[in-house]
Amino acid sequence: MIKFYNFLKRSFKEGFSIFLNETSLTIVNIMTTIMVSLILWLTVFSFYFLNQLNNFLQERLDFSIYFKSNVSRQEIEKIQKIISNFPGVNEVQLITQEMALEKLKKDAKANPVIERALLELKTNPLVDYLIVRAKSSEIYPKISEYLQKSPYSDKIEYLTYFENQKIIQKAIRFSNILKIINLGLIIIVLIFSVLIIFNTIYISVHSLKDEIEILQLLGASNTFIRGPFFFYTLFFSIFSYIISLGVLIFFLEKTKNFWPLVLSNFLPHYFILENFLQINAIIFFIIITINLLSTLLSLQKHLK
Repeated sequence: MIKFYNFLKRSFKEGFSIFLNETSLTIVNIMTTIMVSLILWLTVFSFYFLNQLNNFLQERLDFSIYFKSNVSRQEIEKIQKIISNFPGVNEVQLITQEMALEKLKKDAKANPVIERALLELKTNPLVDYLIVRAKSSEIYPKISEYLQKSPYSDKIEYLTYFENQKIIQKAIRFSNILKIINLGLIIIVLIFSVLIIFNTIYISVHSLKDEIEILQLLGASNTFIRGPFFFYTLFFSIFSYIISLGVLIFFLEKTKNFWPLVLSNFLPHYFILENFLQINAIIFFIIITINLLSTLLSLQKHLK
């Protein structure tokens, strides 16, 4: 136990010595790690933005179900309840013929001809209808298919789903493309990060090859040689991540009022605050893992 403690103590001191004395190498490693950290944060933002954009488009999709004039309000409310219990449905809003007429009158104020025509009406020509809003565009075709095959199909005048079908299908394709883009971004960034950090650390280790060779000639074990480099990697990784986090917080604070103007539901400032510990834990774990693996692989080439 004492031997292990002495090993950690020596590795810590020598690792810190490398961190302080090898200034140029330390600066290069810090700058590289900061860049990779910010790239990983950019990936998180891209993922969040694409997800919010997808949600924004999905929320604006809906379709209406218009009923025949002889269908009672009770029957329509029954159908409303059935569709509301459909998996993935957010809301089914009943628009009565009275509500529809009021809305038409309000919209007609900008058109005097229509407004006069409405004033001359003795009866309400409009019918009750339902507006269906679902969590995703994939739900709408299922609802439409169900209604056409259900016992209520003869009560329905028409569905605007068929008018909106192309838009809904485009939304489905767009949603699938976003998923592929998100996955591709993550894979590309991870590969890019590993290559950059590995090459930087390899150059760092190579520049200290004389010290490694001297230790080998003195009979030092590979574990003994790796120890200081392990702590050196921890030092510059932690220091770099703190700087990148400071840059990120400053950026978020300065731009928090701008992003809602781009997309109303895109709020990265609040998203990061709500998920601060989880996101930081994941990104920091990725940075530490990449740096340590790169260090071990670089050392392995010199320890053979």
